Amino acid sequence: MRNVSLIAVLLLVGCGSEQEQLVERALRHGAARYNDGQFTAADSSFAEAPLDERAVFNRGNANFRMRQWTSAIAHFREAAAMDSSRLEQDRARFNLGNAHLAEALLADTLARQQQELLDGIRVEGSDIATKVSQFVLRDSIQRDVQRLQALIDSSLTAALEGFRASLRNQPTDDDARYNFAYVQRLISRRPNAGDDGSKGGDGDKDKELSARAQQIMKRADELVEQYKFEEALSVMQQGLKEDPSLKAKKEYMDKLDVVTKAAKAS
Repeated sequence: MRNVSLIAVLLLVGCGSEQEQLVERALRHGAARYNDGQFTAADSSFAEAPLDERAVFNRGNANFRMRQWTSAIAHFREAAAMDSSRLEQDRARFNLGNAHLAEALLADTLARQQQELLDGIRVEGSDIATKVSQFVLRDSIQRDVQRLQALIDSSLTAALEGFRASLRNQPTDDDARYNFAYVQRLISRRPNAGDDGSKGGDGDKDKELSARAQQIMKRADELVEQYKFEEALSVMQQGLKEDPSLKAKKEYMDKLDVVTKAAKAS
């Protein structure tokens, strides 16, 4: 990723109405704090001019420096949508792309860490409570990995659109062209879960479930969280009779069956 530098768009007004002077003061104070590395204080200063696109843009810059990607994305998007000649819209869209890209890269790091943790968990031993805890932990981490993978895909797509929108106005911008190509490469390397169903994991199986099946799964999950495994298994088995799409959750039911039988044996 190249050029995640943030620009401060400050076209100060020497005189004007009281409102214009308030905006000027917010921009000036915010810029001073931003340049001093006081990004939280800078964000607060820029927030005093919520209707000025330069202040909104600079809030995005401050949020970006604080690694608050969600807030940065919201402010860059808002600034890009404002209709004014005082702000280069392509820069707002460029920074919006950078924020989405940073969000995707962070999610990728977290997903890798969670996957390593998941791979290290082994359901073994004779203690039922330990097995149950391991099953629950594995399922919880697996859901986190799936959520993060979905975030990576959506953030990369949004980043690509941000850089594309920036290039429409500035087609010769080398930084935007580089970042656009970089995101394209990242997307091309993502596992294509929809081809044969072998890479998608439970996240893709969930997409195969009907609305009714998803309700049944939700009820079973609630029972599992209460350690009511036999009831959860019964809900799933009865649900399978009602909705064949629950066959996609065979592994889940197998886990419940193992835990239930082990509990009865003890």
